Amino acid sequence: MTWTTDLVVPPGHQMTFKDALHILSTNLILKIALPDWAKYCSKHARKIDLTSTELKQYMLEMVDARRNLDKVEQRYDLFSGLLDAVQDEPGGEGALSDEELMGNMFIFLIAGHETTAHTLCFSLALLALYPDEQERLYQQIKGVMTSLNAYEDMSRFTQSLAVFYETLRLFPPVAIIPKVSTQDTTLTVSNADGGKSTFPVPSGTEIDFHVPGLHHNPRYWKEPHRFMPERFLGDWPKDAFLPFSQGARACLGRRFFETEAIAVVTMLVSRYKIEVKEEPEFAGETFEERCARITAFDQGLTTT
Repeated sequence: MTWTTDLVVPPGHQMTFKDALHILSTNLILKIALPDWAKYCSKHARKIDLTSTELKQYMLEMVDARRNLDKVEQRYDLFSGLLDAVQDEPGGEGALSDEELMGNMFIFLIAGHETTAHTLCFSLALLALYPDEQERLYQQIKGVMTSLNAYEDMSRFTQSLAVFYETLRLFPPVAIIPKVSTQDTTLTVSNADGGKSTFPVPSGTEIDFHVPGLHHNPRYWKEPHRFMPERFLGDWPKDAFLPFSQGARACLGRRFFETEAIAVVTMLVSRYKIEVKEEPEFAGETFEERCARITAFDQGLTTT
């Protein structure tokens, strides 16, 4: 897909890929919850059903197009990695079916891009609010970036990753992470008075981690409400940082997210200066008031 792909609806389709992706991502809860016969009940339900069909057709066309490319080196990306995994083990125990392949594609399209967009939005706002941090990031990028950076160079952009981690700490895209105990165990937690309490946890018990509470806990994070990317440049409490969850069920798209996020913020900050637009109606606001205004958001239920 290129930047100009969605200017017109291609032959054989009734909407552009971008429109299909946007409509389905904002109505995915309805698509999951409504039975198939519900599409006959309203115009909106029919549009959601059409959007699902359109997006599936687009993904099938993407798979066919990539499979028909002659040179493997022409398709070195995440999508091609999924295809190669299928082709390297055709019919094998670990091979993906076409339905499973499309399911993985859908997860990366919806969950990966939605989460990245969420964090990009807040990171750019924070960099505009904290110009000293933006300048520090710019200087590090300028010292590391060359005209032809490769994937292997991503680890050198430590400040870019620190900015994203700090943004994820302050504004995690997922507030609650549910876990289920697979066996009888106990859980020892610290009390507010410094003591400890132990609780029995029977097998099958659901335990919900409140991510914002953990990320803003002063026991683990110095000045927890302040934007301080440098806290991720040294030793930091990895067990108190859960934007991707942890364990065997942790986010499978973490590396994809980090690579995409670092690339975007690095290119933007290397070329542009991000500033808060000065508006007369907010001329007398304090820094704290400006931060609250710029980073204000509505809480709601999303698909990721």
